[in-house]
Amino acid sequence: MIISIALIWAVLVGFCCLLWLAVGIRHRLSGEPPVENGLIPYLGCALQFGANPLQFLRSRQKKHGHIFTCKIAGQYIHFLCDPFSYHSVIKQGRHLDWRKFHFATSVKAFGHDSFDPRHGHTTENLHQTFLKTLQGEALPALIETMMDHLQDVMLKSDTLRPSKSRWEVEGIFAFCYKVMFEAGYLTLFGKEFGDDKCQARLTAQKALVLNTLENFKEFDKIFPALVAGLPIHVFKSAYSARENLAKTMNAENLSRRENVSDLISMRMLLNDSLSTFNDVSKARTHVALLWASQANTLPATFWSLFYMIRYELVRARCSHTT
Repeated sequence: MIISIALIWAVLVGFCCLLWLAVGIRHRLSGEPPVENGLIPYLGCALQFGANPLQFLRSRQKKHGHIFTCKIAGQYIHFLCDPFSYHSVIKQGRHLDWRKFHFATSVKAFGHDSFDPRHGHTTENLHQTFLKTLQGEALPALIETMMDHLQDVMLKSDTLRPSKSRWEVEGIFAFCYKVMFEAGYLTLFGKEFGDDKCQARLTAQKALVLNTLENFKEFDKIFPALVAGLPIHVFKSAYSARENLAKTMNAENLSRRENVSDLISMRMLLNDSLSTFNDVSKARTHVALLWASQANTLPATFWSLFYMIRYELVRARCSHTT
């Protein structure tokens, strides 16, 4: 009896495996890039991609070339690793539904309710906030505020000020992250304690920003996995970091801050007057804005400074030898 039950289970498992091989595996067609289905049904390459996205992409690029397709969490995702081919893809924009991808990705990554018009929501008013507050006449004031915060962070805080006993040594990457994140964060979301010059409050403001930076880095670290379709609950520390960011950006906390940017103020007004989002969802939309403003800015600042220093040293050496 036991043997027969085991045999039935073996047959069922074998049948499921054959069914998966027949239906669940996508085969490469003529003219398509290489396809990698992975060994695990449905998940495919998701676990490997989520563990180390950069190493995963490098290994597949070495194996398949610049263009390849991988199955990740039930979806087949095309990867283009050749920067010189990006323009060819962008020229086909009319065939690509960027808005659909944007709506779905934002919901998966940040956890707010959908903005998709197909779900009965409108994004026109929210989109207008970017045009009104980040372009045209509003831009010079925003740039001036950003420059003031950069000067405060670099010259008036302890970021560049050595201690009395020793210099503080830090890598360029970490330095760029601290300086740019603090300046950008204060420019958009204002100061918790206003312009109060009390040393205790300045220290508390600095600690709040650095804590926000640590939460941001923890969340940003797994962002590629979220885009690929893995649920954020798989990454407990990243989920906790995202929720901590949302707590600092709920309406009650933002209303107490001073010098909040026009962009955030206008979006808060629209959230309260037009959207049907609850308070948690509203706060998560601000997390999305924080990520959008910092995710590319921070590494771009590092690489810009790195190449400026690198080639300045090269020029100096060349002029010295000649």
